[in-house]
Amino acid sequence: MSSALAWQDHAVIAAYLLGMIALGVHLSRRQKSDEEYFLAGRNMPWFAVGMSVIASLLSSLTYLSEPAEVWNSGVTNIFGKMLAIPFEMVIVWLFCIPFMMRFRFTSAYEYLEHRFGPGTRLLGAGLFVAMIVLWMGFVVYVSALALSTVSGVPIGVVIGTVGVVATIYTMLGGLRAVIWTDVVQVVLLVGGGVFTIAYVAVVTDTWIPQWYDAAVARLTATKPGHHLPLFSFDPTVRVTVVTVAMSMCVWHVCAHTANQMTVQRYFSTKDIAAARRSFVTGSLLGVGLNLMLMTVGLAMLYFYVGQDTAELPLDPETGKVRYDLIFPSFAVHRLPAGLGGGILAALLAAAMSSIDSGVNSIATVVSVEWKRHQQRRGRENAESVGKSHVAGARWITLVAGLFITVAAFCLKFLPPGWGIIDAMPRTFNAITAPLGGLFLMGMFMPFVRGRAAVAGTSCGILTSILIGYYGQIGWVLHKLGVIADLTPTLSPNWVMPCAMTVTIASAALFSLFDRSGAKDLAALTWYTRREKSPLTQPD
Repeated sequence: MSSALAWQDHAVIAAYLLGMIALGVHLSRRQKSDEEYFLAGRNMPWFAVGMSVIASLLSSLTYLSEPAEVWNSGVTNIFGKMLAIPFEMVIVWLFCIPFMMRFRFTSAYEYLEHRFGPGTRLLGAGLFVAMIVLWMGFVVYVSALALSTVSGVPIGVVIGTVGVVATIYTMLGGLRAVIWTDVVQVVLLVGGGVFTIAYVAVVTDTWIPQWYDAAVARLTATKPGHHLPLFSFDPTVRVTVVTVAMSMCVWHVCAHTANQMTVQRYFSTKDIAAARRSFVTGSLLGVGLNLMLMTVGLAMLYFYVGQDTAELPLDPETGKVRYDLIFPSFAVHRLPAGLGGGILAALLAAAMSSIDSGVNSIATVVSVEWKRHQQRRGRENAESVGKSHVAGARWITLVAGLFITVAAFCLKFLPPGWGIIDAMPRTFNAITAPLGGLFLMGMFMPFVRGRAAVAGTSCGILTSILIGYYGQIGWVLHKLGVIADLTPTLSPNWVMPCAMTVTIASAALFSLFDRSGAKDLAALTWYTRREKSPLTQPD
């Protein structure tokens, strides 16, 4: 596809990229201490933290996949997400945030050492780094593929630009730069979606009821009786309201408990009350963004199908419609020059708001782990105690950004038929539930010790792989003659709920045979949280 971007579109995108770097340079003047670089001095405004949390979690994957999912399942996905919100908010508000905020940790995985031992801490940190490299690599690859396809810019150029710019301003400005650039990027995300909705409404002289009717009519014609499936006991049914709700509830609880990207932001606030306000802000903003993107999907469907418009982006290899490219394709081909560039800048903002968080969190975790390693080995001399590790963290940020950029180039092996929503639980989110389960068993299962926790987490990861790649594993076994028939593909929405269940249940089972020494659990479990400990802040 030849480039469809006008010079005004290029100018808007260039201005956005330069603005992000300029903000990082401006905020780099304050980065003198570890607490300032890693935790923004623990005094960030709660509203900025809340916006940053949701900007990090709702990446360009959501920005592309949510409108695309309307074409596949109507409003089923958003109904499932809305059903999960009350449950996940209660769990995070009542348990996760107040429990973790009592500690003066920099890295969330410090908790695992005190609760289970140093080996479990390294396991948790290692799983987090692997998850973020896969996640951010996926974000970069999908965003670059979308922008390259609709604009004609070579994909390598887009991958390099996105990865380098996000790494530079994060490396310079630390967490403070990440949070404030996320605030700017949220504004762009909202502005791009709202403008698209308004544009379609004015051009077609229609509104949401007509768009919804068009979506229902299309699904009824292609999938009779299944325009809003509630639940099915058949694990091969791709999406239902209940399975989406279960998967999203597990994901959000894990993201607010075991994901350094999120927990680090709460650590940057001054107290539990501010962290809770940040969480509520992010949650409500997330609801609004998801509803907005669902509405964008309805608008796109009505614009192209309701008016019998045949202009839809096609996969050059399969010839099938690429639903995840319809939104950016609309921006390039239908919006006036400059405005389309604004939508693409919003897509870049969605990608970078996650990438900057990822590389900053990796730098934080690796720096803290290296410092702890030096302490355990007795290699930290008197001169290095209290010394700033900002320079080293910046180099780690640079290396992490390079790893993520390389990972983006390596993700072309994914089956093209999966789509974004189906690929996420089978890649980086295969780690999310086992890692979250590791923290939850530490909080609520005082009888589980280190070896059982590691064994349970390993079983959870194996479960993620088996469910996520069930069809591919069956295909290999069929080719080898082990089984006679091909196995069906299981719904990816079962990956995280099943992995969480297996992680916790197997850890409880293994604990019956774990004879490792007992640890002092003062303040380290929900039941002992009120016991005095030097690890916690005074009440």
